[in-house]
Amino acid sequence: MRLKNMENGLDIKLDEFKRMKSIDRDILMYNNLVHIRKKIDDYQFHKKIQYLWLIGLTIFVGLKRFIGL
Repeated sequence: MRLKNMENGLDIKLDEFKRMKSIDRDILMYNNLVHIRKKIDDYQFHKKIQYLWLIGLTIFVGLKRFIGL
């Protein structure tokens, strides 16, 4: 099993992770959680933009098709 340090792209095996000092393991896990959290927030932000874009497109197509603008 491999763990990945997202901060510097270093792959770490499970036995290497177990041999690390406690503080280093905590820092590694914290950095990975921060990276994951940032990805989730970026996804949520992009999802909001997509919803606004779809609403705008729906309104435009509806006006063009049914009103004839």
